[in-house]
Amino acid sequence: MEMSMLQQVVPQQQDYTQSRAVALHNVESTITELSGIFTHLATMVAHQGELAIRIDDNMEESLSNVEGAHSALLRNLTRISSNRWLMIKIFAILIFFLMVFIFFVA
Repeated sequence: MEMSMLQQVVPQQQDYTQSRAVALHNVESTITELSGIFTHLATMVAHQGELAIRIDDNMEESLSNVEGAHSALLRNLTRISSNRWLMIKIFAILIFFLMVFIFFVA
């Protein structure tokens, strides 16, 4: 009787050992898969960090360009305004000489 009990216990232990081995293998493959996922994630984060730095640099350069364009527009506006007064003065002088010519020559 003891022998038959012992024969029943041994296969149960072997089944238990095999199921534990399969479970450990599944855990190992899951850990390996997670390692690959985290490596891929780290690569993506590093790539996104580089893109964020480039975007920040481009924004600073764009801000500098906008400020330079604003200054250039203000300078041109000042020149146009001063040129407008110059043209008005020249036009007034021409009208004055035209009137003097008409009154004294005609």
